[in-house]
Amino acid sequence: MKNQKKIFIFAAVFVNFGILQAAEIKLPHIFNYIDSPVVEQRQIFTSEEIEELQVQDLPSLMVAAGVQILSYGPYGLEQKPSIRGFTDETVRVIIDGICVNNAQYGTFDFSSINIEDIEKIEIVRGGFTEGVSDEGAVGGAIYITTKKQSLGHNFYFDSKLSSFFNLNVPVDSFSQTIKYDGQFSDRDFFKASFKGTFAANKYLFTDYKNRLVQRENAQVLDGNSTINYFHYFGDGNSFGVNNLFYAGNKNTPGVANSDNFGKQKDFDNNLSAQVILPAVLDCLRVENIVSWLSNTRFYIDKISDSEHYVNSFKYFGNFDFYKFENFENITGLTFDYTHLDSTDDGIHDQFSGTLKSTSKFTLNSFVITVPLAVKFCNENFAFSPKLGLGVKTKYLDVFVDGYRMIQFPNMDDLYWDDGINKGNPDLLPESGWGGDLTINGHDLWLPFSLCVFSNFYENKIQWASSGSGWTPQNVASAFYLGVDASFEKSFWKEIVNLKGNVEYLYTKLLDKTSINYGKKIMWTPDFVGSLSCIIKIPATKILPESTFTIDTNYVGKRYISNLNTRFMEPYVLVNLIAQTEIELNKWKLTPYARIDNLLDTNYQAVDGYPMPGISATIGCRINGRF
Repeated sequence: MKNQKKIFIFAAVFVNFGILQAAEIKLPHIFNYIDSPVVEQRQIFTSEEIEELQVQDLPSLMVAAGVQILSYGPYGLEQKPSIRGFTDETVRVIIDGICVNNAQYGTFDFSSINIEDIEKIEIVRGGFTEGVSDEGAVGGAIYITTKKQSLGHNFYFDSKLSSFFNLNVPVDSFSQTIKYDGQFSDRDFFKASFKGTFAANKYLFTDYKNRLVQRENAQVLDGNSTINYFHYFGDGNSFGVNNLFYAGNKNTPGVANSDNFGKQKDFDNNLSAQVILPAVLDCLRVENIVSWLSNTRFYIDKISDSEHYVNSFKYFGNFDFYKFENFENITGLTFDYTHLDSTDDGIHDQFSGTLKSTSKFTLNSFVITVPLAVKFCNENFAFSPKLGLGVKTKYLDVFVDGYRMIQFPNMDDLYWDDGINKGNPDLLPESGWGGDLTINGHDLWLPFSLCVFSNFYENKIQWASSGSGWTPQNVASAFYLGVDASFEKSFWKEIVNLKGNVEYLYTKLLDKTSINYGKKIMWTPDFVGSLSCIIKIPATKILPESTFTIDTNYVGKRYISNLNTRFMEPYVLVNLIAQTEIELNKWKLTPYARIDNLLDTNYQAVDGYPMPGISATIGCRINGRF
């Protein structure tokens, strides 16, 4: 491996503001939780549950939730979530009300957010979510609420070391987090956090010649910082500014047998200002957010170099009318302006926006939701309706909904031109229809959620061969049918807790003029599942409180192409996590350990990109409150 100059960039960061209005200031109002949807299946992870899993990054948490991740390597390398067979930009990521998918290529870099800054994650599966803070998803949405502040003065340190048991590199990665949050006065709160990680990513794997070799050119050096400030005024109204910054210096190794590895440098900044008035005229919660998202990427390899500058200016307004007991309306207005300056895409401006409204009617045990959205992107325009019906009983809640899905082309699809491959400015939006039937069981011996879903999708954009190069085309239509089930059960006074999720998905390509007709969609597994067993041992006079977790994940067979001639084998990953808590006056120490891929499974999430075998992480969190 060539010697690379290690660059660690700590960014000058800005600050974040928010606003609430209530009769008095109460700490729970500080966290801007997403309103509970009525007719949507969702998974929720709180910060406490995230800490129990001791995951390094957001993709690892998605895997624990039973979501397929298309991983091109371990920490810092490209990783994409796939929900219900839909990937990339069809899965929307919303942080504190702002959709952060990159306008150029449609995805979100999960490395760019420090998972230790997250207060709550809500995973909504299925198209056209009821939440109004995004343009409406196709595959699903990942809502992230970041930690804002708490009372008193709080200090946080987290140090961790990881090893892939490679004798050449005994310690493969190191990560350090430092955080402070507290209050300057009764009305002013401030928070700052910094995290830096170095990962050599020199793990061993078995190559196509059945040799044990070391992965090279996959080193990652990156850093995150978060700063926010909140001021409360006038009966709990608040104003705040928040800034999330990320800098990454990454080697991109490519497929296992390629020598065209590259260097990728990312600089991302998300600066937002927020005002929340939660009780206007005692009937209306008003939230306004303006945000500047800057994504800069430099890429270097043996073939070409490129630079990409994406600057987006976003507005989001949320108006929640809650005057009546049996009726609620939430209306959201978004407007985005994006300026792209790219080596391969050229210089372009994009205007987009959404007007989205969700009305909820309740009558005794019956519920009706009517989400409607109108959205545009330059000359593209779409209307997306949804209708949900539900009935709540003592033990079962039954919901059914139907919706329309729309996905506009991203800027790479429209404008890319590297001299060989070219974008297509005449692309049509991807579109389709879907429906869900969800049954939630509660107050039962085994609480559960069961969802049967189906989608028809057409005009799917795919890059296809066009002479000497490739160009995107609206070439695919497909049918999706699946079942998604989850459960959670506690035993022995919550000492033992079980959580499980499984998804079965059947897909069929429907283009009769294509040789792929009747085949399954590539990269899409038939089964995906997760099962976690969490054992919480209360503190005694001798031993401190401890938690032990066994986390198991399964990904089924996936075809490498839509011809369905070759496939990747299913794999099972078993992870072990242990932590304990030690109280020392005003300080709390939490030593922890995590073993990933305990069975040392040799697997690939994406063809040609080998994943690590067994690895171990040890660390210690230190919390102090004054």
